[in-house]
Amino acid sequence: MNLEEATKYMKSKVKEKYKDGMVQLAVLHDEEANDFFKKAENYKRLEIWLEELKELREYKRKMKTQFLDDIENPLEPIKLSSALESEIFKYEYRAEHDPQKISPLDYTIIYALKHCLEEQLKEVE
Repeated sequence: MNLEEATKYMKSKVKEKYKDGMVQLAVLHDEEANDFFKKAENYKRLEIWLEELKELREYKRKMKTQFLDDIENPLEPIKLSSALESEIFKYEYRAEHDPQKISPLDYTIIYALKHCLEEQLKEVE
């Protein structure tokens, strides 16, 4: 079962459990109806998570595609995020092992990379 099929399955289960709950409610079986409504709620939560996963996978695919299509761009988001991760790692290492080596330039570089990355991601969306 792929992600699309799983999402459709969850949608059908939400409808099915909600319908079952309504039937039980109609015949005055409140406790059974609540059980069906809880199951419908759980399926709905799973459906939402699967949709989010699908969106994240699509975003990741776009980012990889952009990387391959735009390899000459120095402000390409994957390069910026890698540089930012590297600067943060360097800062954290210095903070732990040699705090006196931390300079205002470190903060400036981290902020500049973060700002550039945010601006580039706005353009992608």
